[in-house]
Amino acid sequence: MGAVLNEQLLEQASLVTLLKWVQSGNLQADALLRFSANRFASLEPEIKAFLYHNPDFHEAADVNPSANATSKTNANQHANATTKDDVPQYLDTTHQPRGSERPLDLVPIGVKDMIDVALMPTTGGSAVYQYTPSEDAAVVAKLRAAGAFIAGKTNTQELAFGVVTEPTRNPWGLGHIPGGSSGGSAAAVASGMTFAALGTDTGGSVRIPAACCNIVGFKPTVGRISKRGVMPLSTTFDHVGVLTRTVADARLLYDLLQGYDAQDLTTAGVVRFRERPPGERRLAIPWSYFKGTIRRETMSLFQTAVDKLKLDGWTISEFEMDPFSLWKSLQLQIRLPEAYAFHQPVLEGPRRSLLKGDLAARLDPGKQFSALDYVTAQQTRLQKIQEYTSKLAEFDAVLMPTLLCPVPEVGVLEVELADGTLPVWEALTYLTMPWNVLGFPAISLPCGLDATAMPAGIQLVGLSGEDDYILDVAEGVERVVGGWRGLPSLPRR
Repeated sequence: MGAVLNEQLLEQASLVTLLKWVQSGNLQADALLRFSANRFASLEPEIKAFLYHNPDFHEAADVNPSANATSKTNANQHANATTKDDVPQYLDTTHQPRGSERPLDLVPIGVKDMIDVALMPTTGGSAVYQYTPSEDAAVVAKLRAAGAFIAGKTNTQELAFGVVTEPTRNPWGLGHIPGGSSGGSAAAVASGMTFAALGTDTGGSVRIPAACCNIVGFKPTVGRISKRGVMPLSTTFDHVGVLTRTVADARLLYDLLQGYDAQDLTTAGVVRFRERPPGERRLAIPWSYFKGTIRRETMSLFQTAVDKLKLDGWTISEFEMDPFSLWKSLQLQIRLPEAYAFHQPVLEGPRRSLLKGDLAARLDPGKQFSALDYVTAQQTRLQKIQEYTSKLAEFDAVLMPTLLCPVPEVGVLEVELADGTLPVWEALTYLTMPWNVLGFPAISLPCGLDATAMPAGIQLVGLSGEDDYILDVAEGVERVVGGWRGLPSLPRR
């Protein structure tokens, strides 16, 4: 296959498709790694997706004769390498098993810096925590067993507490935020610096950056993926999720990562299966929850997606949701005490001053909630899980936008909405937070670009334990709406 065609394929195809090309011998085994390494060498200085990168990433770029101009000199030194000894060992796959045993051989994957990678620093995006673990988190160990190349630790909003992820920039527009708190992971995938990435999601932190960066972000049912080796924000609401190009890619990673972990008692071993009537697809939209608040241009893109689904034969119904004030209240009454409990030694010690901006002040209220407040909120949460499980049982999925507004520009603190303004974190979590409270599986996928060529996303939500089912539904919606459209032209300012 020609070099130009290779480049186009790597820019536009899903990971699943590319792996099939590698398996068939039509694409070199190291093509994905070299492609991403070249993108990293040329784009990372502006996008700033990584806090720490694997040094072998640079070496992979240098080996490639078609590398970008910044690494062309070293690349030419390797252009005539023809023997095994001339190729770095990590690029030599002749000794490694392939196929189903190592389905991600040499696929570059980013890991959010809330998740331990052996011999790479874990900081949570903060100067407060600086340690280098000797062991991988459970999810990273599974990636390594599948042959993945861990490209590095991606940037996170400090301690995963926010939706902006400075100083990372959005590959679709460098003047815009990538979303957060898994913004570095999303930017790495959206720019082609990795083909997938891990994130964490406590109030929307996988789905929000996925929507901002025109990729797929999947938060499984709470407990379906182990959190062993993951720095907590909220033990109740934290989820490990994946950011990928397509729904099929998300399924590939989910299948590898999910399952019971005897060393993580929060993991769930029960999977719910539901019979699906052939040909019937029923989606429920909580129109009254967001219709009066969502920005007009975002609503227009969502309505276009809904119209396409109706034309394709999907049944669209309406259901009622509790107001955002309830979900926000439950989140804060549970998340803040849990976050304070973990970070108490920092918040009450000499390292407090190392926290950036107003983060310490935003965490402090966690100390003020009483045990009664916490237990009452947990009881209400369990009641809502039962209520919404019953309410949504007749539908295949909830359908709604992922965000209320276009992707905010860098530095924006408040977002203009149809009925007023909200702080940026409230505006961006408005549609995602409820599903962390309930622990239901939720996925964001692209649904087009607005008039400024910035992305928008749609969100699908299923019932607890029905992760494979919601991925089936999401693949059907992706087929109708359009989904992944390839990498953006870079740099866009």
